[in-house]
Amino acid sequence: MSNLSQALTDVAQAQSLGLTAFALNIQQPDARWTHATLQLLFTAAAQTGFKLFFSMDMSTIPFPHAFIPLFNEYAVNTAYYTYNARPFLSTFRCGASSYEDWASALSALHLSPFFVPSFDDCTWAGTNAGAFTQQFFQDHPILDGVMEWETAWPAPGETGNVSSTRDEASMKVARSEGKVYMMPVSTFQFKHMDATNNWFRRGGLTLPLRMQQALELGPDFVELLTWNDAGEGHYVGNIWPEAISVVDGRVAALVDWYDHAAWQGLLGPFIAALGMGSGEMYPAAGDAYVGAFWYQPLLKGVDCVADRYGLGKPLGWEDAEDVVSVAVVLPAGSERVSVKVWSGDSLVGQFEAAAGLNIYEVGARHGRQVVELVSGSGVLLGRGVGLVDVSDSIEGTGGVCNFNYQVAAIA
Repeated sequence: MSNLSQALTDVAQAQSLGLTAFALNIQQPDARWTHATLQLLFTAAAQTGFKLFFSMDMSTIPFPHAFIPLFNEYAVNTAYYTYNARPFLSTFRCGASSYEDWASALSALHLSPFFVPSFDDCTWAGTNAGAFTQQFFQDHPILDGVMEWETAWPAPGETGNVSSTRDEASMKVARSEGKVYMMPVSTFQFKHMDATNNWFRRGGLTLPLRMQQALELGPDFVELLTWNDAGEGHYVGNIWPEAISVVDGRVAALVDWYDHAAWQGLLGPFIAALGMGSGEMYPAAGDAYVGAFWYQPLLKGVDCVADRYGLGKPLGWEDAEDVVSVAVVLPAGSERVSVKVWSGDSLVGQFEAAAGLNIYEVGARHGRQVVELVSGSGVLLGRGVGLVDVSDSIEGTGGVCNFNYQVAAIA
């Protein structure tokens, strides 16, 4: 991001979906570009009534005290998100820091933040084997709540779909201790940058399933991971050139022709349902439907020895699925609407959709991917076509072992 127009565009699109705030992942609190970008975002947010808050990236920040000057500078900004009259603060991981490090850093802040970190990696948190416990909250009173980053996706090597069991357990304990729970929702992960950054975390039906799980659980907060992280594939918003002009253009090679904006169509009804406390998603008033489908253009058995960057298949490629995933949201009272999935010019699935959120998954074949919505009388209501065909050769993805998802709107 390099100008105010880009910041205003991101904010306007987020507001149109009903999002309240952006969680800003801060990796380098002292960097000049960090301050320049924050000035653009806070200016855009102040002009539009949007909010922002910091999520300190403790995988790169060496110790908690490093973020104190930045927080003190921006926490008083009118665009900074507050909860219970306190500036909201979160984290990605806790890094190598001890609880005492965090307690010391927070006590040094001018303002007392409403602190809801993701501490599920901390050796002293003890959550890797399960949910947060009552003893954890009693031992760490500086916390106002918790988030568990890793529950957003199926665990590496897991064969089943994403689960909310751990979210539910942690939320129950947090609330019993007077704390809040922030639930993560995401799509998938794919990174293909270098030898240490080449991995895949299965998506498939993860996004719509997490939506259903969040609506059923009713957490205090929901954080969408992410808006713009092209480097890890789970972006749903704009990918500005400044964010992908790194590592010899490798990110650009992964995201060109892989626009994920169609996922935004599903987010709007989801956010509206959260705001109303409703367990059902419906399109906005006047919309006949909202729909999207996605798939991985490379079949998982592809030979990636000739990968342009010499990286081969990503770690976790075995968890990939050769499927087309579909999500369609229909208005209340809808009936006799068929969802037809065409893969490689063959009709591979036909389903009868009902009011609310409908999700389907069918096997993918070589060639073009198409999804149609058809009324009971045979009228074509909507259609979507993937921009990249499914292939078992990396020649079809520009010589790159690209496990990114192709996402298409049904319009």
